[in-house]
Amino acid sequence: MKKLFACVVGLGVWASAVVAAERGTLTQWSTIDALLKGHFQASATLAEVRKHGDFGLGTFEGLDGELVLLDGKVYRIDGYGKVSEPADTVKSPFVAVAEFRADIELEVPAGLTLAEVQARVDAVLPSKNVFYAIKVTGKFAEVRTRSVAGQKEPYPTLAEVVKTQSLFTLAKTEGTLAGLWCPAYVKTLNVPGYHFHFLTADRSGGGHVLGLVTGEGVKVQVAVLRNFTVRLPELATFDALDLSGDSSKVLHAVESERK
Repeated sequence: MKKLFACVVGLGVWASAVVAAERGTLTQWSTIDALLKGHFQASATLAEVRKHGDFGLGTFEGLDGELVLLDGKVYRIDGYGKVSEPADTVKSPFVAVAEFRADIELEVPAGLTLAEVQARVDAVLPSKNVFYAIKVTGKFAEVRTRSVAGQKEPYPTLAEVVKTQSLFTLAKTEGTLAGLWCPAYVKTLNVPGYHFHFLTADRSGGGHVLGLVTGEGVKVQVAVLRNFTVRLPELATFDALDLSGDSSKVLHAVESERK
């Protein structure tokens, strides 16, 4: 595997280079703006990723499906909605992971939409200036997800890919949302606000979450992350990217459910 440059930013405490999972640290490979530009070339193996956390989300080389890291295992939800466990040698172009240890817990009632769940979580977050890993577990009346098929070089932009995304509606399902909340000031590095991927309890479906309605017994756990590490790929394709400009509108369109 090619070497990576590491940029380490500590919130409250300056962090040294991360060599293993450390509580309170979000470790990320590449940037969301690079992914938006179609940089789907990968440099991090899943074996390396799992050294830095047991919880997280991302995608695979060539944008080949949605990635969920849950309880130390990596799952791929492909463009057909099928779930598999890829080998440790498989690579990712963009992924963010943490060691999940809940600092905050709450239960939410049935009948809430995704926006309403997020509002409940907003109310208990101690600051909008740090990062959070968020696990939402239980029964859902409905979860609406998407995934995409793997792409071939020359890669299109992410906005072009999602025009042909596969949409899934998982009704009366049980499972876990693996999510992150990132501050607004990292809008070129990761998705500001909430970003969730879903995996069913029976490992039969999931994907990038577009919307939901809660069922009974939904529990939310939040881990506070005060250190943020970004590992930039040492790849000529990454070095050649033009990452100037503001991609906020494009990112919002890509992440949102289309009406």
